[in-house]
Amino acid sequence: MRVPYNEWTLHERGVSMKKRSKAWSYAEMVLLLLSFLSALWNGIYVNSPSVLFAILAVVFLFRAVERYYFKLKLEFYFNSGMVLVFIILAALPFIN
Repeated sequence: MRVPYNEWTLHERGVSMKKRSKAWSYAEMVLLLLSFLSALWNGIYVNSPSVLFAILAVVFLFRAVERYYFKLKLEFYFNSGMVLVFIILAALPFIN
């Protein structure tokens, strides 16, 4: 039997992402804008892949904390894994 989709189907316990406050949304938008500007600055002046991967790790870390707060386990694990991958990629040039 198929269950009709609604916003609580996947997250029966906890708060849906649709219920998050505007502060969360604005904080994520500002973080993405700052990370984009930092990536542009990195590409123009520094040209270091470690800086780019560190920027991406910070973005995914914020998303992981947000998903943990709103009790979305699968997305939390995905974002945490992406943070780990980007930290490893940022550290690889220094391991020589």
